Amino acid sequence: MTDMEHKPNGWNLPINQMTKEEWKDYFECRKKYDIKLSEQEIANNTNEAVKFLNDMEQFKKIAIKNPLLPGLAIASKASHGLKAIKDYNLSLAKEVYPDEF
Repeated sequence: MTDMEHKPNGWNLPINQMTKEEWKDYFECRKKYDIKLSEQEIANNTNEAVKFLNDMEQFKKIAIKNPLLPGLAIASKASHGLKAIKDYNLSLAKEVYPDEF
């Protein structure tokens, strides 16, 4: 889903309720973070993130650049809502579940 006129499935469920501004932010995040990466780019991000195991904030900042696994993304959406995963790379999840994110 790409814009206010084409919200993801479940947009109207209580767990996914957002204001118009929050929806705008969500769709901006989709444009910003949903980047398809090569296996090498994912490996590079992972190797870089591992250097920061003692700094979880920095670790997360790097690790969330990698695509979230589709099963984890859909489970996170169901249990925590779209707002909770808005800052993650959902490119792989959108391939498997094109109408969910």
